[in-house]
Amino acid sequence: MTTAYHVKDIRNVALAGHGASGKTTLADALLYIAGATPRKGSVDDGTSTLDYDDEEKKRHITIDCNLGHLAWDGRQVHLVDSPGYPDFIGGAISALAAVENVVLTVSAPAGIEMNTRRLFNEARRRGLGRFIAVTKMDAENVDYPALLESIRETFGPSCVPFNVPVGQGPEFAGLVDVIRDHDEDPPECPLPPTEAYRMVVEQIVEADEALMTRYLEGEAIGAEELRKAAHDEIAAGTLIPVLCVCTKKDLGLKELLDLIAACGLNPEDVHRYGTSEEGAEEGDEEILPVEDGTLVAQVFKTANDQFMGKLSFLRILAGRVAPDTTLVNLRSGKTAKAGHVYVMQGKAQEEVPEAIAGDIVAVAKFEDLHVGDTVSNVGGNATVPRLRANPIHFPTPMVPRAVVPKAREDEAKISAGLAKIADEDPTFTIRRDAQTHELVISGMSDLHLDVIQQRLKNRYKLEMTTHIPHVPYLETITAPAEADHRHKKQTGGRGQFAEVHLRVRPAERGKGFTFIDAVKGGVIPNQYIPAVEKGVRERLEKGILSGNTVVDVEVEVYFGKDHPVDSSEQAFKTAADWAFRKAFEKARPALLEPIVSVEVTAPASFFGDVSADMSTRRGHITGMEALPGGLQSIQAVVPLAEMLSYATTLKSMTSGQGAFTMEMQGYEPVPPNVQQQVVDRYQKSRAGIEEE
Repeated sequence: MTTAYHVKDIRNVALAGHGASGKTTLADALLYIAGATPRKGSVDDGTSTLDYDDEEKKRHITIDCNLGHLAWDGRQVHLVDSPGYPDFIGGAISALAAVENVVLTVSAPAGIEMNTRRLFNEARRRGLGRFIAVTKMDAENVDYPALLESIRETFGPSCVPFNVPVGQGPEFAGLVDVIRDHDEDPPECPLPPTEAYRMVVEQIVEADEALMTRYLEGEAIGAEELRKAAHDEIAAGTLIPVLCVCTKKDLGLKELLDLIAACGLNPEDVHRYGTSEEGAEEGDEEILPVEDGTLVAQVFKTANDQFMGKLSFLRILAGRVAPDTTLVNLRSGKTAKAGHVYVMQGKAQEEVPEAIAGDIVAVAKFEDLHVGDTVSNVGGNATVPRLRANPIHFPTPMVPRAVVPKAREDEAKISAGLAKIADEDPTFTIRRDAQTHELVISGMSDLHLDVIQQRLKNRYKLEMTTHIPHVPYLETITAPAEADHRHKKQTGGRGQFAEVHLRVRPAERGKGFTFIDAVKGGVIPNQYIPAVEKGVRERLEKGILSGNTVVDVEVEVYFGKDHPVDSSEQAFKTAADWAFRKAFEKARPALLEPIVSVEVTAPASFFGDVSADMSTRRGHITGMEALPGGLQSIQAVVPLAEMLSYATTLKSMTSGQGAFTMEMQGYEPVPPNVQQQVVDRYQKSRAGIEEE
């Protein structure tokens, strides 16, 4: 059985943009106007087809990328609605990885916002066809000419208006298609259609010498010819249509679908790459979107459905898949029968008999699949290396929180529940800190982690509290020293006796711990030397100054005494522990703190505030760079302790328009005043004194 359409007929479209810019409302309206859904869903009243998750309904925001599909003018259109707030950027990146086209929504009253810039740049990097939909044209305080100028200043002159509004704000009454109707300039239009038509034509013919010649000679270029040329320019990234839409009045929706059907990119227009080399993570071998041949499909999303179990969402890059296809995960080699192949309409699964290259589908109960995995089909020519799609790169979660179960007995259950949620969300991680022993979760923001916490409660009936995790400081020494300790205890019967003499020396940064046995003449019997080392190692793990691990130290045992009756391994462990403590305290101990490299991106207007704030965090700015769209990036190295709540500060400082990445760089000594504060806090906690 074959599908009723082919690769060239498929249009995969993500709706992206900043939060509250109208993406989901637009997606619901497009599904309704195309007859794919019986009613127009509403985000506000909780009936949206695409925002169906409990947390999405409660908060009136999109949290995950959600799917719908429709047919229009002979095209099979897969819609992927993506989250708009940077807190849930993972879902937006997943959406862009699955499509060839992106409609970026810009709210007419709010203008261009941070996440729209970020997603525009991500779409450009991926070579996607870009369209801009100006929403909420009927709202107060709309100035369309100023907004269009802002769009062109921010995203470039390739952004041109394919329609213009008749009236704006509360007076908004309709739209003029400038390709079809550009002969008159109604006074109600804030931008004359003739001027808009000139902008469109000049942008299209600029890259086509023959069209340019005809245009300059005064020849009229037909609408169909313009649309064909527009497709090529959109594919080249030199044309970005701007269209006004109004979902309340259903204006501009059919025109947007017409443009996507006629000029949008199909799977053959965007190059995708992978590798067949064993062990390589990514490569430059092109994956051709052919309908027949070896299956190549990439997982871009997973979800746990209450009734279906685990759902894995696949973008088919090559080949085809049917219910009887046996799938193989190229990462692990594990296999599973597809069983059923679904297209999604929000949360509703619609079974299809087959899907081809370009399609976006879901399969159930293949537990081994994770986001980014490549799926192939079992069989075929086993001698031909199978292509694995290049991985989807997600930002590293920057906001850590330590987890404390409300019920102590729930700790294991909470770890398991969080692990399942982390499997769905590549921007959420969970780990056990080996040094502080805390269970630490990390996400993109406090809002992101709050949603995770609520999902844990809703799905698994588990509750937890969170706090900023302890900074994993390290302890070390900066000078050589020596000390000894005699452990002697007599409590009746066999006593305890051991004497240990140690020398300590600083080691190179990153070298760790070195133990040297320099005992001569058997003053410490050989069988007790391992106990001496063990006593030192256990103290290294516990720390001395601040309760943090001691590193980069060389310890030499060179003398000691034993007793033929009272000596034991435990006695030598205890003596070694105390001898090391004494030597450590003489060796000018120091704290080391984790240092991270940070890159902050924000509109250039916030550059002064961001750089000044970085200085207050003991940060050292190492570079800066002007980016497209009026953005500026600042690179710095900063102590991790100063960055644990930075996400909240940056959001406030930049009105939500800033973003940052952070990577571990190494450890450096803590300034004396900060070291004293850390040591004092530790000593107070040891004494059971609560800090003010």
